[in-house]
Amino acid sequence: MLGCAICGIASIAGVGFFAKTVAGPAIAVDQYYTAVKNQDYNTAYSYISTNLTASNGQALTQQLYTTAAQALDLTKGKVTSFSAGPPSINNNVASVTVSVTRSGGSPYDVHLQLQQINSSWKITSYDNI
Repeated sequence: MLGCAICGIASIAGVGFFAKTVAGPAIAVDQYYTAVKNQDYNTAYSYISTNLTASNGQALTQQLYTTAAQALDLTKGKVTSFSAGPPSINNNVASVTVSVTRSGGSPYDVHLQLQQINSSWKITSYDNI
């Protein structure tokens, strides 16, 4: 009986560990791209680390992010679908490749890096929106 209880506790702890390490980045990426697809850039920006810098070296503010995302929507079309691959995780850093399709073109890959910061997964690097 005690053995079953220990196994049950261990499996619950394992599920919690899985949810925090593997599911966490996948959920964050899905919620981020759902917000981008819905053109809800305030919500999308909430998944980005405050330490991220723009291509010109400036801090990536919400306004800079929103302006870049809207410009991409105008030139390449709105995001119509996305599909994230499985995260590759090392300690509290995850890498995820996302295939993104916009209304104006062919699918392209976006490479995201996320880090667990205060129990939330935040995007710390990306090469496209």
